[in-house]
Amino acid sequence: MKTFQCVLASLALAGAALAQSNSSDVARPATPADLPASATPAAGDTSSVAPDATVITVDGLCERPANSSATPPDCKTVITRADFEKLINAIQPNLAPAARKQLANRYVQALFFAEKAHEAGLDQGPDFDERMRLAKLQVLAVLGGQQAQQEAAKISDSDIETYYHDHLADYKTISYQRLYVPKQKQLSSASPNANDPESQSKRAATEADMKAEADKLRARAAAGEDILKLQQEAYDFAGNKQVQASTPRVDKARKGSIPPADAAIFELKAGDVSQVFSGPMGYTIYKIDALEDVPVANVRDEISRKMTSDRQKAMMDSLQKSTKLDDAYFNATPATPMAAPTLRNPGEPVAPPASEKK
Repeated sequence: MKTFQCVLASLALAGAALAQSNSSDVARPATPADLPASATPAAGDTSSVAPDATVITVDGLCERPANSSATPPDCKTVITRADFEKLINAIQPNLAPAARKQLANRYVQALFFAEKAHEAGLDQGPDFDERMRLAKLQVLAVLGGQQAQQEAAKISDSDIETYYHDHLADYKTISYQRLYVPKQKQLSSASPNANDPESQSKRAATEADMKAEADKLRARAAAGEDILKLQQEAYDFAGNKQVQASTPRVDKARKGSIPPADAAIFELKAGDVSQVFSGPMGYTIYKIDALEDVPVANVRDEISRKMTSDRQKAMMDSLQKSTKLDDAYFNATPATPMAAPTLRNPGEPVAPPASEKK
């Protein structure tokens, strides 16, 4: 039935959204190649249902001539298992049983409203043709996006090896001892108004004292003094004598776990003591114990994901750079703000314009 073909365009996107709503995963879109040709995914035993068995029957629904409401004799629509699974494979092969049932109900609704549109002659004319062009564009965009993702994910072992050696600094671990110096001393008496000039002056003075103390502690750490002992002195100097310093050692940290402003420690060698890094609440000094390369075998999947993401981003960045929008048109402010168009399920009522609401 030519009339019913238009439902597939909207169902293609609706089916993909339905599948996503039933799964928290964001894995790659499935393709029919992932599944046996004669069956939907493992989601319940349907082996007792023959391919030509009717799985959906809608009495009273059949194609009528345009501008006619006459019901032909024995009017009904029947859909076999093979027909419905062909629809599933075209939309989203990985649908679970509950999602397939939801899709069946949506499909019936789409068939019903498509026939209503056909009876009213709404499947003809330039507006319908433009909507069909847009629906085809959306389906092709989904398929093209899947294809581009699959192409970007084709990462060879040599690609991974090259990337690993080009970005070796990103695949190191660092073991260090950390010395933390608070920026402010704990004052015994605080002004009721923390923003008054006297309070601000005291804070500035204590911060200068703590910075000077951090520089002294850094020099002592570089001279070989025990970091744990120095850490306790930092707390005591800040007026936090009730705080007991603990072993400030971190083993095999990756660069992502280090504050970006402190990442320069990866350029040091074992035994080095870093500069004094300033943070929002205090100063940090690192004494490097060891730097080690992470074996490429341990980060192969991580590199593959990163390269795939970088390829996809490069493709979209290139598209954006090659696209020019006319500022005179797109930056114009409309007299009445309009909401962006949205996709609706078949049969969902369209809200009236704001000017028609009472």
